[in-house]
Amino acid sequence: MVNETWCGHNNIQELKSFCSPDLEFLTIKCRPHYLPREFSSILITAVNIPPQADTSMALNKLYLTLCKLESTYPEAAFIVAGDFNKANLKTRLPKLYQHIDCATRAGKTLDHCYSNFRDAYKALSRSPFGKADHDSILLLPAYKQKLKQEACSVQRWSDQSDSTLQDCFHHVDWDMFRIASDNNIDEYTDSVSEFIRTCVEDVVPIATIKTFPNQKPWIDGSICVKLKARNTAFNQGKVTGNMTEYKQSSYSSARQSNKLSVNIETK
Repeated sequence: MVNETWCGHNNIQELKSFCSPDLEFLTIKCRPHYLPREFSSILITAVNIPPQADTSMALNKLYLTLCKLESTYPEAAFIVAGDFNKANLKTRLPKLYQHIDCATRAGKTLDHCYSNFRDAYKALSRSPFGKADHDSILLLPAYKQKLKQEACSVQRWSDQSDSTLQDCFHHVDWDMFRIASDNNIDEYTDSVSEFIRTCVEDVVPIATIKTFPNQKPWIDGSICVKLKARNTAFNQGKVTGNMTEYKQSSYSSARQSNKLSVNIETK
């Protein structure tokens, strides 16, 4: 799966694929919407080498395939990633650099990501996807532009503010506005609207929050709290070996996110 916002399907081409008991891989060529001028394309190879595989045979096959691709696309950027288990691609291609230096399963680094750029990424361990038994890995570029925060003011409504406004509007003499406007509908509407706006500003507190340009519209404080709790439970579970609390936090954050996203879409 390739995100269309990064690269359209028309700019993706399958180059090589292979499947055997010792090795599975798929290589695609991508031409993203934004690509540095020094690169003609990006070649991505997804690899799976089973634990019982003949490691030497698998690496030799992968080596020959990547060498042919390098000859065909000398100006392309190469990324080779997947489950290598006990295999090490650097024994065949020492010019490639391995970016994952953290454990991905049971204290071992079984998943690798290679590229032809030294120190290009920083690897961070994250919780698994779904019921996978391997941790997911977040690869952050060693150099990246810092996202600019945007500050905005929002009104924090509560049950107390609702009841206060209801009590206020219940005791208002609304005929006063009609008489003052001399039965002019425009003046009457403006005066009532301005009075309601003033009451809301006086009763409902204003809070300043910071957002990022890539933040989803349904992300609020409750989601951030649950995500932090999930990450904390994941890190504690890796130390203690008990992932029960992490699973509960993961289900809770997913339910809350789905609930809020559905509410946004239906509005």
